[in-house]
Amino acid sequence: MLRLILRRLWMAIPTLFAIIIISFLLMRFAPGGPFDGERPLSPETKAALESSYGLDKPIWEQIMLYVGRIVQGDFGPSLIYRDFTVNELIAQGLPISLLIGGLALVLASVIGISGGLIAASKAGKAIDEILMLLATLLTALPTFVTGPLLVLIFAFTLGWFPVSGMDEGISWLVLPVIALSLPIAGAIMKLVRAGLAVQLSQDHLRSAKARGLSPVNRLFRHALRPALVPAASYLGPAAAGLLTGAVVIETIFGLPGLGRYFVQGALNRDYPLVLGVVTLYAGLIIAFNLLADIIYGWLDPRMRDS
Repeated sequence: MLRLILRRLWMAIPTLFAIIIISFLLMRFAPGGPFDGERPLSPETKAALESSYGLDKPIWEQIMLYVGRIVQGDFGPSLIYRDFTVNELIAQGLPISLLIGGLALVLASVIGISGGLIAASKAGKAIDEILMLLATLLTALPTFVTGPLLVLIFAFTLGWFPVSGMDEGISWLVLPVIALSLPIAGAIMKLVRAGLAVQLSQDHLRSAKARGLSPVNRLFRHALRPALVPAASYLGPAAAGLLTGAVVIETIFGLPGLGRYFVQGALNRDYPLVLGVVTLYAGLIIAFNLLADIIYGWLDPRMRDS
């Protein structure tokens, strides 16, 4: 397992630096700039601002300076939120995004695994077909559809939860977490159902059934762990998708998460802010994939030596 972790980390370092460099080049060569507002600045003022932020240097030198700051944990100053550094903005928004994404991942796992277990235990029956149809619908509906729909039903019509923003309680978390978790829950449900179907058809489990082993023992003691391997391999991209998908959810529900800063930074060509968020997202995606590999290795010992 230690060798697996070291190999993944060794591959992650060049991958992260490649993402940083490519993102930097894409941002710098995109049309417009951080100082191109509705009222254009004078050439002298614009040149002075670009010089103060180092934007007048050659691209290769800007990349080297930026990578050097990243290694030291410094994402630089924001070009739009000039009273804040990018580190301060990330520190404000990241906890909210992680809270929403983490709760959504837990909820999606509970719904997906439970639904998959029920469907597999009732294979071929009406409840199995209903749950698989529900899983397909949940997977197909994007968050920008389910989010407003939940607001319309539970906020505007029933008045159970706030429409947007944060209040003193935890009710503001309910709708964003549910909206973010539903597509992932549908995918996990289908993976668990398929994995259990394969495992329950194995010869040793058929023999156990013939010997009178109870369905509960066959399901939980012998079939569940290997059946979770496909779902575990999906967890890394799923966790990353929840974090990046929170950008849409935070915009719909008006939450001051990291997604708000990312969107505003992209619209205003705030290079350090966008690059800081992209770098952070890339690092978290790599970390989530590593965690998924560890879980995968625990569920399937053959993976540890691959």
